[in-house]
Amino acid sequence: MRIVVIGCGLISHAIVLDLAKSKEVNEIIIGDVDERRRIDLLEKIKSDKVTQKHIDVTDQQATIKEIKNSDVVISALPYRISILASRAAVSAGVSLVDCSYVQEQWDLDKQARKAGTIIMPDCGVAPGLSNILVGHAVSQMNEVDYAEIICGGIPQKPISPLDYRIVFSTEGVVDLLCGKVPIIRNGKITNIDALSGLRIVDFPGIGNLEVFFTDGLSTLLHTMKNKIKNLEEKTARWPGHVEKIQTMKDVGFFDMDSIEVDGAKVIPRNVTIKLFDKYLRLEDTKDLTVLRVQVNGKKNGRIVEYSYFMLDFFDEKHRMTSMARTTGFTAGIISRMIGRGDIKETGVVPAEIAITEDRFDTFFAELSKKGIKVNATYKCEFPILGQEIEVHRWKDSLIIA
Repeated sequence: MRIVVIGCGLISHAIVLDLAKSKEVNEIIIGDVDERRRIDLLEKIKSDKVTQKHIDVTDQQATIKEIKNSDVVISALPYRISILASRAAVSAGVSLVDCSYVQEQWDLDKQARKAGTIIMPDCGVAPGLSNILVGHAVSQMNEVDYAEIICGGIPQKPISPLDYRIVFSTEGVVDLLCGKVPIIRNGKITNIDALSGLRIVDFPGIGNLEVFFTDGLSTLLHTMKNKIKNLEEKTARWPGHVEKIQTMKDVGFFDMDSIEVDGAKVIPRNVTIKLFDKYLRLEDTKDLTVLRVQVNGKKNGRIVEYSYFMLDFFDEKHRMTSMARTTGFTAGIISRMIGRGDIKETGVVPAEIAITEDRFDTFFAELSKKGIKVNATYKCEFPILGQEIEVHRWKDSLIIA
């Protein structure tokens, strides 16, 4: 396969490392507008398979020319410009795996089908891996009452001043904390405040974390709206984080309206992003990623629950963040599944639709080989007495740590 990776940020290290180690991939092009980022990534990977090129997605014709002869394109760009990579891929007649998602991607569905290609948005850890788990659980049930996703990428120990370090896009982190959050409640999409619904959850191997509503349902709002009665996504942080962020919100650090400072107009939110980027970057701090997905419903007249749990840590050998591993490996595996023809659908096809029952084992087997383990538990109860009759680890040999 010949695969082009556009964007040489934090996540690309894991994506390109995964591709370079694969016998199925013989050529990898990494592209970015920033030459220094391209060279840095090239030096980290140290593989003859990898070359770098200047790719600026704002120049659509040049981008189409660079990606036209590839088997798959992976976009690791910030979400605000990722749509440009999707448009270029459709025009070039090449399938694309995106680590982010924007609503405008759905507008490319008809064009992608006509071109015989696939656009797969949000192939990360959450959204991404989380969506695949929700989609699989839903496919096993006759009726789904409730599904909850909790994910957090955090330092392994709380670090002042916010008990947090940024492990992906700074702008994306700020967006998580502001505005309204869409969830599905009683079968309808409802908007609630970000940071609301605060509660403490005890996670195995970590202890107590606080969880709160964030905008992370992504494509599930589209694909599961008529399949799940109640669907929510929450972010996990070390206890105390939300109180500090809420104080910043209350005094205007995230406001979009400009204010005057020493005769110059500034937007507080933009200043906050710059400060976060300067002082809250992960750098050499070791991180961890926690993911919990719980789906409750009915199957053959019984109350059932599918529960999934993942805990992943900083990669000491490759000096790679857990967030990069869990996001990048997911994108890399799916891109190779598309490249070798395992996934044949065309159009805009989210991961929860593409990773069907017959592809589920293949995906998780590959993820497990990379040291990312997902514990899966299935419970079944009598619907009247509530008596638990089955509790067992499900498909232990495949995806259980």
